[in-house]
Amino acid sequence: MTTTTTAEAATGFAIERTLDLHAAPDKVWRALTDPAEIVGWFGTAADDLREVGATGWFGFDDEGRFAVRLESIDPGRFLAWRWAEASDTALDDGPTSLVEWTLEPLANGGTRLHLRESGLTTRRNVEMNTAGWFVELAELREHLATEPWQVPIRRRLELRADRDRVWRALSDDGELRQWWGLGMPVVIEPGWEGWFDFPEYGRHAVRIEVVEPPRYLAWRWTADEPDVPIADVRQPLVTEWLLEERDGGGTTLQLMESGFTGPAKYEDNVNGWTDEVLPNLVKLVDGPA
Repeated sequence: MTTTTTAEAATGFAIERTLDLHAAPDKVWRALTDPAEIVGWFGTAADDLREVGATGWFGFDDEGRFAVRLESIDPGRFLAWRWAEASDTALDDGPTSLVEWTLEPLANGGTRLHLRESGLTTRRNVEMNTAGWFVELAELREHLATEPWQVPIRRRLELRADRDRVWRALSDDGELRQWWGLGMPVVIEPGWEGWFDFPEYGRHAVRIEVVEPPRYLAWRWTADEPDVPIADVRQPLVTEWLLEERDGGGTTLQLMESGFTGPAKYEDNVNGWTDEVLPNLVKLVDGPA
């Protein structure tokens, strides 16, 4: 599951994400705390920060290095660090945000991982970090995967249409039904539960998890269990959309889908998104190629 809200408060903006992972909690914990593991998914360099008050840097090839300080730790369960919003800037010399990770064991042996980053001071930082976490959390899933179908499906489209136009195609009931071939109305509001009704394949339960116009949208649904309520599905998938404005106009649209429990539906959806669904979306917002 991915549940996300973005809020503006006296302390700034916040980003929240929740992932259900196949990996056991101890493996996820190592990925968050062991420098050798961290660089497998988050940046290219990481100092060892395992005691409260320890300071260091996270390095990224394209963005430089970011100062970080460990604020709190409850081994295996909770981790918090504070880091600088600007690269190559000491923590005391500019704005910072707080990144908190909470781990919860799941009954199937996996882990529910909750991320919260709070205290972001500008909408520009929210835009940048929304995109950044979209990429980094996808790479965390890939880093922890032990089977090909645990690696998220990822697709990237460079569209001529502006971001508001693309957002409308994803969030307007009539447009969503048009390019995805749905029969029943869909309400793109957080917490709404209903059905993706495909005339050929039947009704598939859906819950809208996140709506952050016009940059991020996520829903949970089932692709292979018709007429089963979302709370009872065995293979709940999460589909996430990231929309970024391109320099000079147009939109970069990224799709990520995760939560597969086996190869069959994974292959079906790889082919479905690539061969049919995304081409229909492109045709709607950009016209015939």
